[in-house]
Amino acid sequence: MTRDALVPFVFEGAAVRGACVRMDDAARDALAAHDYPAPLARVLGELSAAAALLAASLKFRGSLFVQLAGSGPVRLAVVECDHALALRVTAQWDGNAVSGLPADASLADLAGGAADARLAITLDPVDGPLYQGIVALEAGSVAALLEHYLASSEQLESRLALASAGGRVGGLLVQRLPGARDEGALPWTEASQAMDRVTADALLGHDADVTGVLARTFAGRDLRVFAPRTPRFACRCSPARVEQALRIAGAVEVEAALAEAGKVEITCEYCGRRYTYTPAQARSLFEAVPPTAPA
Repeated sequence: MTRDALVPFVFEGAAVRGACVRMDDAARDALAAHDYPAPLARVLGELSAAAALLAASLKFRGSLFVQLAGSGPVRLAVVECDHALALRVTAQWDGNAVSGLPADASLADLAGGAADARLAITLDPVDGPLYQGIVALEAGSVAALLEHYLASSEQLESRLALASAGGRVGGLLVQRLPGARDEGALPWTEASQAMDRVTADALLGHDADVTGVLARTFAGRDLRVFAPRTPRFACRCSPARVEQALRIAGAVEVEAALAEAGKVEITCEYCGRRYTYTPAQARSLFEAVPPTAPA
């Protein structure tokens, strides 16, 4: 089994499902555009694993966004994962403020306290309305926050283990299927107790491929393991999207940029790619706007 893989599974004969993910290369590539401070890099890694696990559990085509916003050292953190497990990440932060935080700083620490911050889960299907749920920053860990969100907003009993350290990222999610009858309580109790014993080393060890994690975590339990999927970094920026953004910004703002720098330069905050326009190229964007320009 490769390092970067997400494997869904179910308990045979029980209303328990889940998935395990390891995404070292995907997370490394997604975080490569910026030199994130250690506490922020750890949280972004955990949020990336969680986004992949949640996106894989949904039956829709589109994107899932996990967004942290606040007035603290980290003003914004965004993780996007689509139905194909294409992942991208970005954040805005105060370097001096974040560097003073401990390596195990919580989301509330990073965002400036539970009162002024929020964690939002947004589903943006290709066909259908956008849905957003807000998570109060009450529990300390990313895993605990998302467990609470799934139980309260989605009515799904869930247990989640996440880990990110040393350039390695892993996660394990188990859920009790909706409508499970009382006889399914014992398998769920066993699964929940097994999750209590999952450690970061178990998820991130050099021998911790996803099938091995499942075998050790649920030893003695008959699992049906499905075909692995591959999470990967992929940015959706393009010249067409950048040009449409410049048109939305307007000719006045573009002219101001040209007057200041003699060119217009846009940097994608997700992948770091730079798009540079000469004065002639920038002004030409307003001469004839294509009727089907992408949003």
